[in-house]
Order: sequence, then C-alpha cells, then structure tokens
Amino acid sequence: MKIHTFVAAAVLLLSGCDITTETRQPPTANDIEMCQQRIAVKTNYAITAMSDNSLDNKSQDNRNWVYVNYQKNNNRGYLKFRCNENYVEVWASGAAMWTSL
Repeated sequence: MKIHTFVAAAVLLLSGCDITTETRQPPTANDIEMCQQRIAVKTNYAITAMSDNSLDNKSQDNRNWVYVNYQKNNNRGYLKFRCNENYVEVWASGAAMWTSL
C-alpha cells in the first residue's frame, strides 16, 4: 500500500501538481473592516482605536485569520484580536493562548 501511495504522489509531482503548497492571500481591506466590526459588536470597543496587524496578516502561516490590534486608553498597550468566518478571539497574554469571545 505504501508503494502505491508513493507512486501516486510521484506521478502528481512529476506532472506539475504540487499538493504540498497552498497559496494564501493576505486579508483585504474589506476583511479587516468586517473583523473590526465583529470585534466592536462583541466588545463595544471603538473601531477608531483599532488597526490591522500587518505583520501577522502578511504571514504565510496565518491560516486565513485576520489580525487586528486595539489600542487601549492612555496608550496602556494594546489587545490583539483575530477573526475568521466563525470566530472572534483575543490573545490572553497571561495564559499565552487565544480565547474565544
């Protein structure tokens, strides 16, 4: 069975079909705006205090998440949010994990 799988993969690679790569596009301005609106609905934070996290949004391993930063009052740091089609999550730095809202 392993030989058949290897042969099938070799045929696909030789034919120009690379099954290991997946092209990911960074989120569009519309995606970022929709994420900001979803965060605002769940948290009542002002959209004007939010900005896109361009470093994480351009990363190849963002796995279709949209990253947004929220600037806290009086420049006390920021909160890091991420959204996809189903979830809005915030980074809980004390627990070092994403927490769903």
